[in-house]
Amino acid sequence: MVAVALLLPPLLLCAVLALSRYEDRMLGGPAPPRARRLLRAVPPLPDREPGDDPAEDGAAHPRRKHAA
Repeated sequence: MVAVALLLPPLLLCAVLALSRYEDRMLGGPAPPRARRLLRAVPPLPDREPGDDPAEDGAAHPRRKHAA
């Protein structure tokens, strides 16, 4: 009795999920092709001296937002 109570719900769940996938396959038509992810490596930023960029001194952007 305990074995039936423990084994029957997972078996019924598997059956329902299998029937659902079967129904989707039969009624849904062909599956759409999977989208490929096109990943590209980002090149590293060039090394700069601290005084090279005028925006770094804060004068060009007085209301700069910080990550903190």
